[in-house]
Amino acid sequence: MQDSKYCYPNSNVLINRLNIKDSDELFEAEVELTTIRLRELQNNPLKGNFDFKHLKEIHKYIFQDLYSWAGKERTVDIGKGNLFCTVPCIQDYAKAVFDKYFTQCYKNKDDFNEFIKVFADNYGDLNALHPFREGNGRSQREFARIVCLECGYDFDLSCTTYNEMLNASKLSFDNADSSEFIRIFSKAVVPLGENNNLLNRLKILSIDDLILNEDLNYEYYTDITQKEYKEYNQIYINKIDKMNQDYNEIKINHKREKTR
Repeated sequence: MQDSKYCYPNSNVLINRLNIKDSDELFEAEVELTTIRLRELQNNPLKGNFDFKHLKEIHKYIFQDLYSWAGKERTVDIGKGNLFCTVPCIQDYAKAVFDKYFTQCYKNKDDFNEFIKVFADNYGDLNALHPFREGNGRSQREFARIVCLECGYDFDLSCTTYNEMLNASKLSFDNADSSEFIRIFSKAVVPLGENNNLLNRLKILSIDDLILNEDLNYEYYTDITQKEYKEYNQIYINKIDKMNQDYNEIKINHKREKTR
């Protein structure tokens, strides 16, 4: 099904500030323009409170030259294999993710193995949100990179590939299994000052990210039955409940530690 809200009529090409209506040409322009913005962010990360607003500001910065909706959450349901967070659940899901993401990571920053575990779990949770119509991966990775920086680590995905990250995302979503993210991030995350990658490259991109035009094959606007949609909606409601429980446990444990 075509996305009439975000795409040109009778097309799967996103409406853009350059009025490019050819998908290959838009992909090339997006690579060129976002590379400039990502390099600026790599040198000067956007400061914020590590919340949903912070992620939106990152997305707006990266895609400001291309899309009028940069930094704004989507108003259509999108999917890639599975349906990402349903539109009605976006706000509650985002709050549940960001309530715990940075808090958990920072709390465990001095224990590398535990840090990687909670970092991988939260990365997978945020990936399922996919709050923007396009550009979720790059925004999420930049957010992850600055979380790592704040916790004393460098984050460099040149050690992995697009397909490895995609498979890790699927495993995380389908089975609530972060093992592949843990495997990747155990190599990608190193203490600050120990990164031997001397190439002037974008750290948030896997080694083949700018070669593959995978976005053209995204099933972003998924035609599913009302029954299937309700089932997905319930999946995200359950995820929200689980994350809220985790957050409440963090608060309880924090109070216990303060009273010791």
